Amino acid sequence: MQKYLELASALEYIEKHMQGNCTQADIAKAACVSLSALQKMFRFTFGYSVNEYILKRKMTAAAEELENSPLPISELAIKYGYCSTEAFSRAFLKVNCVLPSEYRKGKKVQAVFTPLQVDETGIRRESPLLIEAIYNAWECYVVCFDVAGMKKIDKISREAGNFALLETVQRIHVHITRHIAQKVRIFRIGRDEYALITPFLQSSEAENFVSKVLEHNGDCFSYKGQSIPLYLRGWYGKNILTEEIPNPAEALRQKVKYQGFMEVKNERNLTLRIS
Repeated sequence: MQKYLELASALEYIEKHMQGNCTQADIAKAACVSLSALQKMFRFTFGYSVNEYILKRKMTAAAEELENSPLPISELAIKYGYCSTEAFSRAFLKVNCVLPSEYRKGKKVQAVFTPLQVDETGIRRESPLLIEAIYNAWECYVVCFDVAGMKKIDKISREAGNFALLETVQRIHVHITRHIAQKVRIFRIGRDEYALITPFLQSSEAENFVSKVLEHNGDCFSYKGQSIPLYLRGWYGKNILTEEIPNPAEALRQKVKYQGFMEVKNERNLTLRIS
């Protein structure tokens, strides 16, 4: 019970002090634990570091402001504790897979990294934007993608993994035609998983879209002079969720996945070769 209270205090402090500089030492003090204890609890309970959580929350909040606020990007950078627009843009790109300027123009991926809530019953995360998109596209098709062999790419370096995510988003955007561009909502629902809430009413439309994106499987992206092949998996399903959705991202992963799954060819024998 005490552990949950400490984590809840840490999460609450982060939300209140997310703008500007929110240090781990300050968070540990607010939660009445040592810095090392905070870091261990965070990693064990949530699966990522304190700094990674702060970065994801900051850049998710910054994305919301880019969409709803007229503030210049330079002022948003200062507001979220960055000394330059360039540093802010790099951080934003890492989380949202597009630059702030591209996001504001409409070429966006909406992160479902809303605040965590923790108590004795467990961990929860509400995703109001994703839930809204799901309910507004009733009976339409949802299309999802993830990266095959992401762990192997991350082993090269975490930065290489981020490059793979950027390439994934670019492949998706290339096939979003102008007449549906304003009706497609793209959400990042995991480290390497993306869900598109589409206006498609026929399974053939969803399957055709997935097929076009997967046609690029095996094409390489460049990382520090190396060519790394990238393979994606795609799946699609009709938006027929009718019950309450406590975890909409997980619902899309599980329920939609098994309605229409398109395997990567020879995925089981997939090996990562760098040329």
